[in-house]
Amino acid sequence: MSKLSSKALLGIALVLSLTTTMLVYNYLKSVTAPTVKEGQPVVVAKTEIVPRTKITPDMIQVAQVPPEYIQPGTMGDQSMVVGVVAREKIFAGEQITERRLVIESKSAGFSGVIPKDKRALTIGVTEVTGVAGFIKAGDYVDVIATFDQNMVGDHVSHVMLQNLLVLALNHDSEIGSELTAKDKKDPAKSMTVTLAVTPDEAARITLSEEKGRVRLALRPYMPQNGIAITTAVSPRDIMGEHAGLSKAAPPSPMPAAPSDGGHSKAPTAEGKGIITIRGTKMETVPIN
Repeated sequence: MSKLSSKALLGIALVLSLTTTMLVYNYLKSVTAPTVKEGQPVVVAKTEIVPRTKITPDMIQVAQVPPEYIQPGTMGDQSMVVGVVAREKIFAGEQITERRLVIESKSAGFSGVIPKDKRALTIGVTEVTGVAGFIKAGDYVDVIATFDQNMVGDHVSHVMLQNLLVLALNHDSEIGSELTAKDKKDPAKSMTVTLAVTPDEAARITLSEEKGRVRLALRPYMPQNGIAITTAVSPRDIMGEHAGLSKAAPPSPMPAAPSDGGHSKAPTAEGKGIITIRGTKMETVPIN
């Protein structure tokens, strides 16, 4: 048996080392390679959704998410989300879960968006009294009531109620709806605003509409629970003591009563006569 040369042994060792290296590399690669898992359909927000917004199809989309990253209660079908009102703010790309929605509102209709212990009350406004149509569902407003002097003895205006939630503008309870171009051309066009109020507030607003005039003031976007202390304002508060005063002619002086009990003698055209005073009238009775 012939012995292998050193070069042959070196070649064999090199081939074996390369083979071993490839086998080890393939094994490590198969062990460390990430396992591709099939995702499940999940409804996520395509854009930011603010609270009390009715969700529409253009606000959401379906994404494939691995099971371990799916949050509890996440919706998997768009039909379960469209038309439902958002309870809380939902950020773009966030999974839409059941607890973030007012689920009961879909079956209950509009009554599902009315807060607990509140009532939905609709009042009529124009573009002027309704803040030029900038009020949207989800905003908060103050109610200003004005009465004339025939009703309360003086012209009075007062911020009657504050921080009331707007549930709907006209028939639309979705935030972001705007007046049409046709509506904006008519600044006196009648509109309706539906507010969430307590029973006592409902009675106050109803009486103010029936016996006076109501105007709305829009509050800032960021929620403000504070109530400003206000008082009723009359023209006298604005103009001071000069309000309502006019330059009237001084009353004519009353004739002085005679000292003889209402009868005094005075010469007439013929030279004789008696002046008789009855109340504010004075007559001359001639003496024949």
